Amino acid sequence: MKLKLFGKDIFEWSKDNQLFGLATSENKESDIMPNFYDFANNPSDLSRFVSIDEVNNVASKLNSKDSPKKSKREITPKEVYNLKTLNETSFILKTDAKYVDEQIIEFKEKLRLIKQTKSDYRRGVQEVASILLRMENRKKYKQYKEFFEEFPYTTTAKIAELIKNETHLKMDEVAQFMADMPKEATKVMKDYTDTTMKLCNKKPIFYIIANKKDFEKTKKRRDPILLAQSPFGHLWQICGAWDEEMLLVDEL
Repeated sequence: MKLKLFGKDIFEWSKDNQLFGLATSENKESDIMPNFYDFANNPSDLSRFVSIDEVNNVASKLNSKDSPKKSKREITPKEVYNLKTLNETSFILKTDAKYVDEQIIEFKEKLRLIKQTKSDYRRGVQEVASILLRMENRKKYKQYKEFFEEFPYTTTAKIAELIKNETHLKMDEVAQFMADMPKEATKVMKDYTDTTMKLCNKKPIFYIIANKKDFEKTKKRRDPILLAQSPFGHLWQICGAWDEEMLLVDEL
């Protein structure tokens, strides 16, 4: 299915806009979804602009449970998961065709405004390219809604607040935990990968939140939260958390 604006395939816009052509080539070259956390040393948070429709926002801000607080003891990642500390419940994903088309037009215009100077130029093109790909995916959301709605959403800002308040926790990519992941976690990753591949022929990006000590060589069981980057926006999905189920390789 090709996404069209005013009857024109969006990839044809590259003829009119060199930066748009560069953005679309960024998307085509890789078999992995763009890693929006790479932009997040200080993200522009384009995600919130295009990804959510806020509901009950005032009530959410007044509810202290929505903001991670520094605990008296070191809270475990599994406890964070069970308490739903990271869950972002104040929005719904906007997927109507008119909205998506309007956002694609607007972000195409943002490309025109990116100055072709030094580092900001490349970073800006990659970030907008990531948004455009995810907005294109949103056109197909209804086909995959049942699967993706199994997983709660969270945001980079909410994760950053948790890590700031709970200084013993750390977030990083999942690779170094793979050998110890329980079968329940690997099944979730496989299902999420398979579904994302069907959606856009790209593999998703996974991260882990765990105790900082668990990113070092440890004899203790690891205790991670598994996160996936949404293919529909610069949002995270919480795929699960495990503690006693984790097995170290040398225990097998």
